[in-house]
Amino acid sequence: MPTATSRDGTPIGYSRDGSGPAVVLVDGALCHRAVGPNRRLAERLSRDLTVFTYDRRGRGESGDAAPYAVAREVEDLGALIDAAGGSANVYGISSGGALAMEAAKRLPGKVAALALYEIPFVVDDTRPPVSKDFPGQLERFLAAGQRGAAVKLFMRDAVRLPSVLVAAMPLFVGGWKKNKAIAHTLPYDVAVMGDGQRGEAVPADRWRAVTVPTLVACGEKSPDWVRHAAAQLSQVLPNARHRTLAGQRHYVKPDAMAPVLVEFFAA
Repeated sequence: MPTATSRDGTPIGYSRDGSGPAVVLVDGALCHRAVGPNRRLAERLSRDLTVFTYDRRGRGESGDAAPYAVAREVEDLGALIDAAGGSANVYGISSGGALAMEAAKRLPGKVAALALYEIPFVVDDTRPPVSKDFPGQLERFLAAGQRGAAVKLFMRDAVRLPSVLVAAMPLFVGGWKKNKAIAHTLPYDVAVMGDGQRGEAVPADRWRAVTVPTLVACGEKSPDWVRHAAAQLSQVLPNARHRTLAGQRHYVKPDAMAPVLVEFFAA
């Protein structure tokens, strides 16, 4: 597999498939090229687009370097865009969408258009905010080597999965092992989300520099708090449109997402 070299020297593993306009897919937490929804989405999109998928730092075939900083992940994405020719469309799902927005803000001219799916901002009281102690508790579990506890904490406090589902996660042996293997990157996603999960409105000035055409999408069957965040974000971004995908949830089906992205990036 090819690698791109980020500004700090970290190798970033990536794949390229298809032909047509370039799009880089950015994963959310606990996902990389071998795990998560973007794998099948890339296969579907490659019929119409040149698709770049990559392992965010610390995951899969990519390297890592301490200390972590969101700016380094933005530089990783910039290296992928350079591999795509210097300018590309970018699609980010979940916390990967927040990273994609940071790239659009910090890398002017590199992101041609931006598509975002269900960035997990908490913008009102339709769900409890993530607790203030969550980041520290997550770090303590990881420092003690308790990767499983860290994953469960993330699923309970950040994702808001029901406790019974969180307790049953170790029963899904393959997926559980994969989640634990990259649990050390969960603080990266916490950093990318910043203070966006405190139950406060998205600051109007934070994303003012993201002026590229932007699609903000969510699933019709996703929880209210997720859909409220998408609607609010679409109102804050200077050049955004909002779309709700019929019958979809957070784990969006490639056959539902792909036509929307192809249409948007071809506009």
